[in-house]
Amino acid sequence: MQRKRQKGVVAVELALAAPILIAIALGIAQFGWLLGNSVMVASAASAAAQNFAFQRGTTTPYSSTQTQMTSSSSWLKSQNLTLTTSVNGTQCSSDTSCSTALTNASGQPATITVAYTFTPLLRGSIFAIAAMPSTLSTTAVARVQ
Repeated sequence: MQRKRQKGVVAVELALAAPILIAIALGIAQFGWLLGNSVMVASAASAAAQNFAFQRGTTTPYSSTQTQMTSSSSWLKSQNLTLTTSVNGTQCSSDTSCSTALTNASGQPATITVAYTFTPLLRGSIFAIAAMPSTLSTTAVARVQ
């Protein structure tokens, strides 16, 4: 009995399996990128909320909180970060309005929302279905001290 020639079989098997393996590896990398960005946004929101809660009696609570948010999210693009603050349900978006809102808010909730415009590693979609979110957002609440 003679052996059949099997030259090139491994190359054909690799050609069939490689696209699937590459897609799995890229999916893992994409998910890791999303997870890392999500953790950084959550960390920035937590640090900003803690900072904002201790700003009663200061003149620059909003800008100080914004600086804390930016420094707590070191490897995110700072131009893609947005900060929303509110004290006891009343939104404030400047140092003056936040300072006024914090004056008599001891023990009241201060809510900080950090939103980040997410840019995936690999852009595009499969069958026009976007698999990645365009914005990552986290809200943190702390009691004003």
